[in-house]
Amino acid sequence: MKNNSTLIKRFHCEMTDFIKKYQFRDRNEMSSCGMSISQCYILEALNRFGPLTMQQLADKMHLSISTMTRAIDPLVNQKLIRRESDYRDQRVRIVQLTKNGTEKFLISWKSIMESEKVVLESFPQEQREMLVVFLQKLNNAFGSWNSCSCKVK
Repeated sequence: MKNNSTLIKRFHCEMTDFIKKYQFRDRNEMSSCGMSISQCYILEALNRFGPLTMQQLADKMHLSISTMTRAIDPLVNQKLIRRESDYRDQRVRIVQLTKNGTEKFLISWKSIMESEKVVLESFPQEQREMLVVFLQKLNNAFGSWNSCSCKVK
C-alpha cells in the first residue's frame, strides 16, 4: 500500500508541475494577443465545434453559465464572437466566431501548434503516437473522474 501511496503522490506532483508549465506557457502566449487563457479556449472551442449554445460552451469549458457570460462579454465587445438568440427558443443564446474572431484565433493557433510541435519532437518518433494515445487515455480518465470530497470521520 505504501508503494501505491508514493506512486499517487508522485503522479500528483508530476501532473501539477505539468499543468502549471502548460498553463503558464499558454498564459504568456495568449496575453500577447490581449486575451485571457479562458477567452482563447473559448475561441478554440467555437472554432472546433462551430456555433454552440451558452450551456454547451459552458459544459465544454467546465464553467458555470455566469462565469461563461463574464468571459464572453469582452469577446462580444471586441467583435470576436457573436451572441444571438436561438430562433426556436428566445431564452437560449447561441455564440459563434465572427470573421475577426476566426482570424485572431488562427494567428494564436499557429503559434500554439509550433510550440506543440517542439514538445512532440522532443520525443523519439516511435513514442509520439503512444504519447498522444496516453494523453487521450489520461483525458478520458479525468473525464470520468468524480470530484472527491474530503470527509472527516
